[in-house]
Amino acid sequence: MQSGYFSCGDVRLASGQTLHDTRLAWRMWGTLSDRADNCILVPAYYGGSIGSYAPLIGPGNVFDTDRYCVITPGLLGAGESTSPSTYGGGVFPLVDMRDNVRCQRRMLREQFGVENLPLVAGWSLGGMQALYWAAMYPQAVSRVLATCATANCWPQNKVFLEGMESILTADAGYAKGGFAAPPVASVKAFARSYCGWAYSPDFFRTHGYRELGYHTLESFLNYWEEDHLEQNAADLLAVLRTWKSSSFRHGPGDDVLDLADITARVLLLPSVNDAYFIESEVRMETAWIAQADVWPLVTRYGHCAGAPGRFDEATGPLARAVASLLAGESSETGTVKG
Repeated sequence: MQSGYFSCGDVRLASGQTLHDTRLAWRMWGTLSDRADNCILVPAYYGGSIGSYAPLIGPGNVFDTDRYCVITPGLLGAGESTSPSTYGGGVFPLVDMRDNVRCQRRMLREQFGVENLPLVAGWSLGGMQALYWAAMYPQAVSRVLATCATANCWPQNKVFLEGMESILTADAGYAKGGFAAPPVASVKAFARSYCGWAYSPDFFRTHGYRELGYHTLESFLNYWEEDHLEQNAADLLAVLRTWKSSSFRHGPGDDVLDLADITARVLLLPSVNDAYFIESEVRMETAWIAQADVWPLVTRYGHCAGAPGRFDEATGPLARAVASLLAGESSETGTVKG
């Protein structure tokens, strides 16, 4: 396993702003072939890191390093790559999915000599980036696996994010994307609200948190607070805005993106009770992609069903989906149960 940074220099963003001295964090598992044609790209998700997919990567694992080289790039704004918490170029600008994907493309080509990808996969914002990859560079992507993700940030998703953003920006110390002091109370409120959307009503009604080692709902919420307090609030806010801006609509100076431009074989694994990336909206997008199948995950874990290695009932279907795609066999739409 190797980790490092790719220097992108000053990056002209889709917004027209410039992100100065941009660095993209990455981690690599396995060995790149002599022809650099065995690379699977698995972009990071919101709140995750370049190491977050580790439970799925290794010899004989979901992403099998006996056969493939797996590279996991970090999100711009999320702490490891150039982010508000490390940025010395003034107010941190809006970074969108296209900016992330363009930097990843440069990294693969310039640092690793990778031109084509047999698979781009990811959960949540990782899945969003995978779909962007397929639309922006159709000649470079053969297959896509997007778990609990859509390409667009649809209205209900955006309303959720507006609420989360308001919790952080209401802090008395907030100004211009940053905070005068760590907003502890605001981050705790952010975490508790976020938790309520991350899992399904069935999960809470049946005390699903007890299976995760938390005897009471309060102890589970306390865990979410502690987890989010370990993250920088300005970074949380920056990537939330990246997520919220995700749209295949385009404006002046932006690239025209269309799901119909995707030529890769696409497999989408929505969770049937995901409150962020709703199954019906996943299916709407699928109708615009030439070679796309939907394998719903029937679970009570909501959006978190797709969290890497967290729940066996989702990891099994994910492994079958990866194997099916790489074998060229994902031709039947079906419901996947753990």
